Amino acid sequence: LMRVDPKQLDQLLHPNFDPKQKKECVGKGLPASPGGATGKVVFNADDAEDWAKKGEKVILVRIETSPEDIGGMNAAQGILTARGGMTSHAAVVARGMGKCCVAGVSDLQIDYKSKRFTLGKAIVNEGDYISLDGSKGEIYLGKVDTIEPELSGDFGKLMKWADSARKLLVRTNADTPHDAKVARKFGAEGIGLCRTEHMFFEGDLIVAVREMILA
Repeated sequence: LMRVDPKQLDQLLHPNFDPKQKKECVGKGLPASPGGATGKVVFNADDAEDWAKKGEKVILVRIETSPEDIGGMNAAQGILTARGGMTSHAAVVARGMGKCCVAGVSDLQIDYKSKRFTLGKAIVNEGDYISLDGSKGEIYLGKVDTIEPELSGDFGKLMKWADSARKLLVRTNADTPHDAKVARKFGAEGIGLCRTEHMFFEGDLIVAVREMILA
């Protein structure tokens, strides 16, 4: 058990790409938050929320993110930024949400006005599909199929060994019913941390909270 790096296990708890599918890598950044994500490119948080409400899967592409982007980050499948490191806003928030994130892609040139970005020889417009591998920090053109994680096989066996040796209960960081359900699926025994601000993403709840604070 002590020979296993916990970061390797973290990668197994997120959706990952089908290894049999061909991928066209066009750039690389920092592996800021693990997992695989695919979706249509959008360039601002409001669009990410609007497109997600219509049933679209989106990737939020920003030069860098700020607290005002939190709603769009929550709605997106993954986040791609041109600036920032492993402790940038995008990286820290994405890891907290369990979202895939590739940050600090220095070759990524974003034109918000024309709603497109260039990366190497690739030109990607709003609405085009891209895929992110947050475990490797790689960006791919087009859609790549993802495989949902399962607590089975060798991973399940390792977790049973850990259960037999551990002395602490495992509680999860979960802010929504969906997060709590996923955590329970992976064996969490309760909620250890719940940040109430994330409960106000749905609908117009956040507007009411802001009005209350300003009053």
